[in-house]
Amino acid sequence: MKYILQINKTISEWLQVEDGEMYAIRLQEDLAGTVGDPVLLFRASEAPWTTGIGDSGENYVTDGPFLHRLPSGELLMFWSSHGDLGYALGIARSRSGQIAGPWTHDPLPLFTKDGGHGMLFQTFSGQFMLTIHAPNDAPNERPVLFLAVEEGGHLTIEKRD
Repeated sequence: MKYILQINKTISEWLQVEDGEMYAIRLQEDLAGTVGDPVLLFRASEAPWTTGIGDSGENYVTDGPFLHRLPSGELLMFWSSHGDLGYALGIARSRSGQIAGPWTHDPLPLFTKDGGHGMLFQTFSGQFMLTIHAPNDAPNERPVLFLAVEEGGHLTIEKRD
């Protein structure tokens, strides 16, 4: 089955729903449309590392989802929100190994300070790299690359100087 992730089922931003929502919806085999209703995966405030923004401090962002399956079969989702040090990249884990979850969140973000929208790719030599945009400040945003290492179900990235 093929799925697409969407921020929420009404195609509204976190600005409209206040607590950003992450949804998945099944795609037709030919990818020409969807099948069934969207499934709520989680809300941004469920992750322990997220912080609210805005005048009320009650707006939580869900942004930039990217799925990755570890060699163990565990399904991870990288996603961005705001944390204590600004825009951040966290990891959610599907307890079932399936897109519908249920999803849990790592207690701390993978990247904490002013960058997000993470994606993993493999170099021609087989090394995994994480790319994000940082800082989260247009027009100063640039791609930033980190060496990514997976050991025992945990992903770490090289530290920036």
